[in-house]
Amino acid sequence: MTRTGTDSDDGTTGDQPHGEDGKTDNRTRIVIASIGALAAVAAAAAGAWFAHDDGTKGTPAGSSVSAPVSILVSTPASSAAEDPCDLRRLADSWNQPPSQRYNETLFANHDAPRVYTQVGGPARSPEISVKGQMSLNIPAGQVLYLVTRPDPDSKDEFGHPGNGRFYPGTPVSPTSSGCWEDDNHSVGYIGVEGISETYLLVLVGSDQAAKFPADRKAKDWDGYSADDWRALTKIDVMNFHVSTA
Repeated sequence: MTRTGTDSDDGTTGDQPHGEDGKTDNRTRIVIASIGALAAVAAAAAGAWFAHDDGTKGTPAGSSVSAPVSILVSTPASSAAEDPCDLRRLADSWNQPPSQRYNETLFANHDAPRVYTQVGGPARSPEISVKGQMSLNIPAGQVLYLVTRPDPDSKDEFGHPGNGRFYPGTPVSPTSSGCWEDDNHSVGYIGVEGISETYLLVLVGSDQAAKFPADRKAKDWDGYSADDWRALTKIDVMNFHVSTA
């Protein structure tokens, strides 16, 4: 008879274990093979856990898994909510007036007021826009008013000087951040280019504030003279100079 296997010394076929000893050896091999397979699966799982696609290190067991750094990086709250009065962010066409003064007593415990101006509008008939910020506690019964005055030391394109009279504009109500603005203020007639305007912010009583619009509506009214302006009860807050030349 021709054998298909190799006989062992004990008379059993080498690749066909028989009896209890053969079954035990077979089970041992199966267990070892199973352990090896499980180890391979565990190694693969560990590799997937500790090696992320973005190349970051894994998180120790028991800790929460963080998102990639690129997602966690965020804008600080202080810069995310941009300061609406960050006047430095204005375009280059906005400038700080070279001459500006403020009431140091009123701002003794506050930052100094800031203001930026821009001259634009139609040719030969310029308009002035102003954006400012101030930290000022306006007393009850007082109104912050914006006033303009054509500078008598400046001249228009015809050689006529500013009349030097005072023209109340509108009440100023700074926002909670201290913002205030006055846009597209017309300096006057065609040919007025060259005239400089002095801007004044003053505190006046509510009665006087109500009188300003009534005076403006009066027939032939053309601003307050220097004497009339001095006679008014008011507190100077700040002033600055804007040239249209």
